[in-house]
Amino acid sequence: MGILTLDITCPHCLRDKAVLTAFGQIAKSQENYCVSFLCRSCGNPVSANVVTLVEQSPLDYTRGRSDDSLPDSRHFLLIDYFPKPEINSAPESCPDRAAKFFVEAKDNFKRSNYETSVMLCRKVIDISTKVILGDELGKEQLSKRISMLHAQGKITEQMKDWAHIVRIDSNNAIHSDEVFTAHEAEEMIGFTEVFLIYSFTLPEMVKAKQEKPATV
Repeated sequence: MGILTLDITCPHCLRDKAVLTAFGQIAKSQENYCVSFLCRSCGNPVSANVVTLVEQSPLDYTRGRSDDSLPDSRHFLLIDYFPKPEINSAPESCPDRAAKFFVEAKDNFKRSNYETSVMLCRKVIDISTKVILGDELGKEQLSKRISMLHAQGKITEQMKDWAHIVRIDSNNAIHSDEVFTAHEAEEMIGFTEVFLIYSFTLPEMVKAKQEKPATV
């Protein structure tokens, strides 16, 4: 008795090449089926639109023979599946390296790697402050750079306080065995995103507006 599996990155737990096992199906037509799968890692469901290339339904055919796997099956064609993994992105106009590590922070959060997520948030703030202040001032310690940005009016008092919290908490993640909760890591990501928007996205929006020719 075979089983039908769906070998994709699970859209729920984001495990690469997660094995999802079929447990049910609904016929949409003689050849088209909606097949339901469960992820063996997180237990959450995924539905797939499947076309059978044989004269039986996907589950009936597989159960009567040997294991089969989508999307590389010779007997069934995977048309689509849902939900799809959410594609993470960074705020517009932020530096490429800061954007890269911010996306990685969000990816790690979804994979429940909360300590790594917090450390990456610190890296984003570190890179961002160096970009804003320039190479020379960027040689200062992060804590000093944060205070300098506030003194220059480039971040608010509240952002300065939160930036210090990110710096301190992420240092704890590096130098101790402190465990971060999902809520704490989510707060770090939230602040980091606001920092990027305030520091890069909004200034570019204002600049674009100022450079736009006035209409009569």
